[in-house]
Amino acid sequence: MTSSETTMHSSDTGTAAGKVLLKAERLERKFGGLTAVADFSFELREGEILGLIGPNGAGKSTTFNLISGFMPPTSGQLFFLDENITSKNATYISRKGLIRTFQHESLLSEMSVADNIIIATTHRLKTTAARQEKMRKIAGLTGLENYLDVPAGSLPHGLQRMLSIAIALAAEPKVLCLDEPLTGLQGVEVSAALDLFEMIRSKLGITILLVEHNMRAVMRICDRILVLNHGRLLAAGTPEEVSQNELVIEAYLGHKK
Repeated sequence: MTSSETTMHSSDTGTAAGKVLLKAERLERKFGGLTAVADFSFELREGEILGLIGPNGAGKSTTFNLISGFMPPTSGQLFFLDENITSKNATYISRKGLIRTFQHESLLSEMSVADNIIIATTHRLKTTAARQEKMRKIAGLTGLENYLDVPAGSLPHGLQRMLSIAIALAAEPKVLCLDEPLTGLQGVEVSAALDLFEMIRSKLGITILLVEHNMRAVMRICDRILVLNHGRLLAAGTPEEVSQNELVIEAYLGHKK
């Protein structure tokens, strides 16, 4: 990337780029003869919201799986908090502070909202009182305080999305990786979710990597955007730079319905 590509529009968001928390160097992932991700490098800096976008089949989900340890790269390296985590598994990476959500809910549907959140605190907090306090704080932040006794599987879709984020927050991430968190949400819900993401960054100090199809939302919330196409980095820059990039318009924005 060039220096112009990695510049954040921090003056627009009131944030400033900090130290590099997550760095990928020439990541590649092959499935037999198919290359899903190739020569992909980027840096995620403390305090920013970085978007990862691209058409269907661009390699976004594979990239997320590589970053979070759910899939090993065929080649390339990944660093988190200055440690080489290329060969580390998802459990190790999550306990180090890189936490992800999933496109498809991975909730314990028969258990209550409160218990879903509490379970995610167990590796960080040792006492019941501390876990309960953390659960109530996070439920308040995510709008779930009135649903604590409700089975997770009974929640409306939008609240299930909020619960998946609450569970991730309960694990005290340094970097929160959100995998298409706005899918299925309507206008008011999308706006509330974006406000939540900004609060997570500004109030909790958590850095965010966001994979999302909602282009309007990505352009509103992200400091920088990476565009994947056919598994390769097509463009990188501020929302304004990316939205005016002819290659991006041709590959993605121009095909938006």
